[in-house]
Amino acid sequence: MKKLISMDAAKLHHAELGQLIVRFYEDFGTSALDVNTDADFKRMFDAIQAQIPGYNSALDQIRASEESANIAELDRVRDADIQSLRDAIRPYRNAKTQTEKDAYTFMKILLDQYKNVQNASYEEETNRLNTLLEKLLSSEYSTAVSALGLVKFINHLSDSNTAFNELFSHRSFKTSQKQTYDVKALRKVLTVDYKQMCNYIATLADVKPDPFYQDVLAIINNGRNYFSNMVLARRQGKKNDIQKPE
Repeated sequence: MKKLISMDAAKLHHAELGQLIVRFYEDFGTSALDVNTDADFKRMFDAIQAQIPGYNSALDQIRASEESANIAELDRVRDADIQSLRDAIRPYRNAKTQTEKDAYTFMKILLDQYKNVQNASYEEETNRLNTLLEKLLSSEYSTAVSALGLVKFINHLSDSNTAFNELFSHRSFKTSQKQTYDVKALRKVLTVDYKQMCNYIATLADVKPDPFYQDVLAIINNGRNYFSNMVLARRQGKKNDIQKPE
């Protein structure tokens, strides 16, 4: 008789546990098995399934928090780049040549229009920096940019502004979302219920001749085998890192 594959669920990341549960339901859904075959199994099956939306929302909340931190860091980088651009023209305040004097005056007038842009909202700062970069990269400012050697500073600002905008425009976090979730509490309940269902099926598969329990156990083990190997590989990788000579 088949046995329940051992798996250390505590070692799974939050998202991995969710994937394990969802995989079970997907595999079960593609089988010809009828959940109504066993009333107790159906009760546990339905109870776990009902927890999935809330758990997924909790995972979205975690991703949103991580995303917000990344967005803030990218904004810090582009703020530093706009300051570096301002600092780059300062040495030319007392330029010796007329070309550099004119270039400095021309660039200062432009940059002064974007004074304190880093204090604006994310959306406003992005829009204003997009406009600034369009001007800096236009033929109108090419002579001044070249005279003051500002190309690399402008490129840095362009890159950091693009990196910020790409993440910000695809963010999953909705600022209007008011409900919060305790992922640890949700995970605890989900893990207990999942373990109970698995043990129930494993026990009946061992004592009953009905192939239903064997088939459900095979579906459960399919996912458990994959994630058990994942945990083992991760543990082995950490062990190798520790033993790696310097």
